[in-house]
Amino acid sequence: MLNFRHSVKCLLIVITTLILAACGSTPQPLVEIESNVFTKPETSVGYVYILPEEKPTTHIYGASCLLCYGVASSLTSKLDTHLEGTIDQQELNNISALVLEEYSIRTSNIKEVTLAVPISKLSKFKGELGFAKKDFRALKDSLGVDILVVLELHRHGAYRSFSSYVPNGDPQGYIAGLLYAVDLNSNAYIQYLELDEKVQPEGEWDEPTTFPSVTTSYYQAVENIKNRIRNAI
Repeated sequence: MLNFRHSVKCLLIVITTLILAACGSTPQPLVEIESNVFTKPETSVGYVYILPEEKPTTHIYGASCLLCYGVASSLTSKLDTHLEGTIDQQELNNISALVLEEYSIRTSNIKEVTLAVPISKLSKFKGELGFAKKDFRALKDSLGVDILVVLELHRHGAYRSFSSYVPNGDPQGYIAGLLYAVDLNSNAYIQYLELDEKVQPEGEWDEPTTFPSVTTSYYQAVENIKNRIRNAI
């Protein structure tokens, strides 16, 4: 089981590296919502919530070789077991509920929608910064909305940085993802907010089997994400 976990994590690192290399050198900057976007009552809004594909775990960065990663992963294996066994999906669901609640303040014409195909399967869109990399315009008719709001939560649990196989510090409470809204007429971002929150645990972290300080830092990271969303919508 441990070797399988190591293999999966190594594969994820390779995939992530390839994805990052394929992306442009200039990241999409923050896009703030303009006050007049939802002034027209006929403007309809759809909302999609996308959960992380993997369970809560320790996300390891900096252990670039397979041997280094194997050593690093063995150092976090007990924490992984704790995170997978105790952190449930409800905290993420609460973040999603907050997004829907905050957007509902801006417009009463919002509804949850279901995508027929994953966003990753949409055609590429050749646009500059400020436009989505996937072509969301095809969803306008099928979803019956003018704007699509998406909450994508990518990773959660803990974050730990390494230099080769040597830890740079303690595991931190961690949650990462994106919150964005796309105009389905132009494919332009109406909102784009990167969510990446790391919280340093207080005191001693290495306290199996419950790891109370790391667990507390995770829940604090969730609360920090909620505050960012409240301030952004």
